[in-house]
Amino acid sequence: MDQLELRRAEQQLREALQDTALSWVIDDVDAAIAAGVPEEKILRRRQQRHSDDSPAAAAARYEVVARSLFGLVEYEASRKRGTLVIATRALTDGERVQLLLDAVRRVLVELPETEVAVLKTLRSEPEGDAGSRSPAEAVVFVPDEGARSRGSRTEFWGDRVPAGRRARVGQLLADVTREVRR
Repeated sequence: MDQLELRRAEQQLREALQDTALSWVIDDVDAAIAAGVPEEKILRRRQQRHSDDSPAAAAARYEVVARSLFGLVEYEASRKRGTLVIATRALTDGERVQLLLDAVRRVLVELPETEVAVLKTLRSEPEGDAGSRSPAEAVVFVPDEGARSRGSRTEFWGDRVPAGRRARVGQLLADVTREVRR
């Protein structure tokens, strides 16, 4: 997919989630996009030829080099002469779409599967616990305290959504993911 198609796909995914019970997914994805992708870099001092004490000259004495540009031996030598720093970079259009797709897959496929497994466990009666608790009917996912989420809670009824439908949604998302990566 080219950049225009990726941007269009991201916009369509966002519109599909907007004004639904899953609009909080957009908030979480936006927070991850704002955080960026952490990368290791080397901050090292350049060789000085003449002394200039201006702020611009002081800043020019240092360079930031991406770790990926070094081989192992060169990296280790550079690390001794420089400082390892963690910097962030913006996500590419493809990474942004992939992030949205992964979030949707987690919410629509993995979360209901988790709910089914949890309900199965909660509905089984442990030894010596006959009748001491009422059966669980659903799992409610509540945002963390302090989260600035659009929705206050999301309920899933994973055991009422057929496994075949979850599998089809999972397959659809996998197909879209393959298309995005092309």
